[in-house]
Amino acid sequence: MVKDDLWPHSPSRMGVLMNVALRTVLRTPSHLVPTNRLGVALVRTMFNVVCYATHGTELPHTKIDARWSRGRTRGEWVGTPASLGQTVVYYMHGSGYVGCSTATHRGLTSEIARRLDMPLFSLDYRLAPEHRFPAAHDDALNGFLWLVEQGHRPRDIIVAGDSAGGHLSLGLCAQLRELGVDQPRAVICLSALVDPTWTLSAEREKTVRDSFMTVALASRIVGMYTRTGDPRDPRLDVASVVGPDFPPMLLQAGGRELLAADAEHYARELNAAGGHVQLEVWPGMFHVFQIGYPLLPEARAALDSIEKFVAALEAGRNSRLA
Repeated sequence: MVKDDLWPHSPSRMGVLMNVALRTVLRTPSHLVPTNRLGVALVRTMFNVVCYATHGTELPHTKIDARWSRGRTRGEWVGTPASLGQTVVYYMHGSGYVGCSTATHRGLTSEIARRLDMPLFSLDYRLAPEHRFPAAHDDALNGFLWLVEQGHRPRDIIVAGDSAGGHLSLGLCAQLRELGVDQPRAVICLSALVDPTWTLSAEREKTVRDSFMTVALASRIVGMYTRTGDPRDPRLDVASVVGPDFPPMLLQAGGRELLAADAEHYARELNAAGGHVQLEVWPGMFHVFQIGYPLLPEARAALDSIEKFVAALEAGRNSRLA
């Protein structure tokens, strides 16, 4: 289902200003970023500047560094302590597989946890180029299985992520199917990467000027992680393995970003395969615009939509239990 009543007018004044700021801070200097250690440091710095510039109020958080049978799982619980049987959110941050962390995204994860009134586990996965494919995917899978190991049933876990974290979230569904593990309660993706070959984005770039990135830069950054993998691998080519067994999904993207093409493609494929997906493309918005919720009215409205999506899931579950 595609929602077309999201923001029935032109972008807010703050939305226009933030688009201009992103073009200045990220898109324009990106042409000068080399693909080496210095370039990675510059990209990480730019991502951190954007994240912390829009950082909201943080909830209390508890760091986790668990060594268990499948290796090591690092992250943090955000918000209230998790109780068994309670719905929890499993969140994976974005930034092209090379940057950001639980700390840079703590404002956003805190806001999601607060709005949903649910504990949230935010994963710290290994980053490229120090750790290439499938390191982050292994960490994403192990983080989910660690939650199950702690006693949280898959049907009590809502998986969420932005950008590369959204790609990990979608790939996780295929990994769980391969292992015969039950799917999560739902998946929520903010500006998820779907096509790491950037073919869809390259076509969209002919008509849309992304405020955040170019295909040339994005493919170089993400390629630091994906170049060691087969592009046909279902963990990378996530749209090729969709099916009716996948959980309900909410996909949000910005109308001014390249990855809106990815969200639209994935939604078409999942719908055709018999799955359930709610697609929202927000007019005039940029990549992962939800992170600007302290300043941006469209971001707050998008988070409202996430609340409604989860409330409907919870209402459906409660009615079956009654």
